[in-house]
Amino acid sequence: MGRARRAEAMLVAVTVVWGLTFSLVKESLSEISPFVFMAFRFWLAFLLVGLFCVGRMRKVDRGLMKAGAVLGLFLFAAYAFQTFGLKYTSAGNAGFITGLFIVFVPVLSALMLRQRPDLASTTAIIVAVIGLGFLSLQNGLQVNGGDLLVLACAFSLSLHIIYMDRYVKVYDLMLLTLLQMGILAVGNSAAGLIFEGFTWPGGALVWTTIIVCGVFASAVAFYVQGYAQRVLTPIRTSMVLIMEPVFSVFFGIVLLGETLTWRVWLGCGLILSGMLLTEIVPFLGRDKNPTQTA
Repeated sequence: MGRARRAEAMLVAVTVVWGLTFSLVKESLSEISPFVFMAFRFWLAFLLVGLFCVGRMRKVDRGLMKAGAVLGLFLFAAYAFQTFGLKYTSAGNAGFITGLFIVFVPVLSALMLRQRPDLASTTAIIVAVIGLGFLSLQNGLQVNGGDLLVLACAFSLSLHIIYMDRYVKVYDLMLLTLLQMGILAVGNSAAGLIFEGFTWPGGALVWTTIIVCGVFASAVAFYVQGYAQRVLTPIRTSMVLIMEPVFSVFFGIVLLGETLTWRVWLGCGLILSGMLLTEIVPFLGRDKNPTQTA
């Protein structure tokens, strides 16, 4: 397996974990407020990554601090915008609009990185966005203030992917992950104290969710994303990450007993088709151009 295929497989594994945690978090938020939950989640991630950074701290310099702060702030903004947006819009609208990072990334790549999507990628993005619409928008999209906040979340996620492409090729990835988790931990702690008040997590489900999210969906997941982006372009990264809602639907069926409509089946199928399209077209093109690389 080549480096690109290995990176894609690792990113798919990340979307599986994020899809799983969607169901766990959904159940846990009935017992704990969002910002307080995320504060515990990211403090755990920060402490875990910190264990692997004990011998690396000498590498910390002003450039690394700035890079970690920028990436951490983009992630914090994304989570905050989505959290507040969900108060004023439906979960379906939020899911669809958040997924629009798949549209923002190619635009930002063209403007900031001079990387324009080819025809296969453009077609795949269109197919995936249509699929996302079928998957999320059960009653149509009615734009409101909450939708605009979630749109800001999607834009923040796009900027995180774009800047990650720049920084992971320059700085120590473990330290970069540590700084991001630190910004998220401090930011969510402050937001929790300001908007929600501190509450100690209670119950086995909440603690299990904090551990799973802190370890696998945060510490491991964001390190893996950075590792993958050393190999993959931002556009390709976004095409793989859009698989998260598909896995969230799957685990919703398995863990929460949710049922699927034909719209959801069609949406999942189109998203999967969009991702596979960017694999199949280059593969077919190799026969015509032996020097082409995947």
